[in-house]
This record gives sequence, C-alpha cells and structure tokens, in this order.
Amino acid sequence: MKRILLLASVLWTTIGIAQTSVSFEKIFYETHSREQKYNIQGASIANGKLFQLHDGNKPIVVYDMRNGDSLTEINVEPIKTWHNNTACFSNIYYEQGDSYPLLYVSEENIKEHKAVIYRIKETKEGAMTAEIIQTLIFPEPIEMGLYYPNIAVDADAGFLYLTGFSWESWNKGERGNAVQILRFRLPSVKEGPVIKFCTKDILKRYCSDFKVATQGAAIRGGKLYQVFGGPGNSCLVCTDLSTGAEVFRSELNGIPGEPEGLGFHNDRIIVTCNEGEVYRSDLIVKGN
Repeated sequence: MKRILLLASVLWTTIGIAQTSVSFEKIFYETHSREQKYNIQGASIANGKLFQLHDGNKPIVVYDMRNGDSLTEINVEPIKTWHNNTACFSNIYYEQGDSYPLLYVSEENIKEHKAVIYRIKETKEGAMTAEIIQTLIFPEPIEMGLYYPNIAVDADAGFLYLTGFSWESWNKGERGNAVQILRFRLPSVKEGPVIKFCTKDILKRYCSDFKVATQGAAIRGGKLYQVFGGPGNSCLVCTDLSTGAEVFRSELNGIPGEPEGLGFHNDRIIVTCNEGEVYRSDLIVKGN
C-alpha cells in the first residue's frame, strides 16, 4: 500500500527551539498500582482525582490528589493488546448531571490503531464504573504515515490530535524518523458508537525532530504538553497547536524514572512514572 506523505500539509518545527528549565517534586507514590503489579501507563486528572490506567487494560486505579490515597478501582475488560499509553479528560459531559467529563484513551497499538472514550459514573458511596460509549478507529499506520499513535483532545477547539513517529521505530532516529502530530476533527458521541477515520480526515500534520518514546500527553490553552523518553533520557515538550512550533523543551529535572502519564492539577503539570511516583511541576500553566 502506498504510503501517504501529505507533503503540502507538513510543517517542520525544528528551528529555534527554546530550552527552559522545569523542575518537578515527588508528591506521592501509587502504592496500590505497584502492590497489584499493574504496569503503569497513561493517566489523567479530574475533580481532584488521578485516574491511572495500565497496560493490558488492567483496572483503572483512582487516587486522591490531596494525599495520594487510593480511593477505588474501576474494573474494565482486560485486553492484552490494549496499552493505554495516553489518557485525557475532555470538558465534554455525556449527560447533564454526570460528575466526570468523557475520558479519551489511546491504545498505542499498530494492530489496533484506535482510541476509546469512557463515561465515568460514580455512586454516592464512591464506587465508579467506566463504560465505553465510543470507539475511534484510525487509518492504518502505513496509510497515515504515523506509528504508535497517542491521543490528546482539544475539546475547546473541536480537534483531536495523534502523536507518534514517521517510522515503525519508537527508539531509533533513523531514515528520517520524526515525531508526527496529526489533527483530526473531534466527533460528537451522538454520531454513534464507532467512528472510522480515513486519510482524507487528516486536517493538519506537524513534524518535529526525533525524540525517544512518545509518552503522556495533554492539551491546555491551545498547547500540547507531552513527555518523551525513559530513565535518564526524558524531556517535556510544549507545542503550539496553531502553528506546530515548539514553544519550549525541558529535561525532566527531578524525575529519574520513565515518565508515563501527564495531566494538570491546580494549574501545575502532573507526571506519573512507571515505578508509581507522581510528580508536580513548578511551572504554572493557565487555561482550560
């Protein structure tokens, strides 16, 4: 199958990247996830609670951001191929009266290039359920020119973004491999339980220089915040989604492990790591 490059829509953004310094401090440890030997992946935050997802679609563990206490587990269907590499709450509610907005989760899987949208419901006793109310199917990686797709949602602008790599390699910057950011429209859940995208649905494509391993991602104020890399080789990158230009890049100062999830709490960036550590940045990020 011929690989679609969409050269006319590609913008390269490797010139003039501003280096800055963002420091992080550890605020708590995800004891429950580690005790259960869950492989920590994407995470997101809503209503002062951290929703931690895991590889293989193991239960979602919910933590209290005030003290790190484990509050509850949300049982979901275990599926070995679901990686749950990124998770992000939107500001869209399935029904009036719901306590939580819709949660978008990327499977980062070449064979199952999809994202699922959960409706989180909570009882008066604090128990929670997660119901998949929509599945987004993306074109195959060879068609998109994007491998290991991770989702981030900008509900204010009505877009969703996939980030990944030009080639089927997340750890090698070879043969022109680069970080890709693809823009799609954000479908309404009223459009049905399954939405299938094709290559003509790609509205914009941005490219930047290669960085090892796309990890957690979230959007605030029209900017994409994403962590990359592993232990001793990780960074935080902020990208302006109106232009594709990198606003700044920072090493993950104070984070020795592998970053996994990224979210916001009290206007601070929160990063979760593979060993269960949860870190808070000294950078204030305003916006929805």
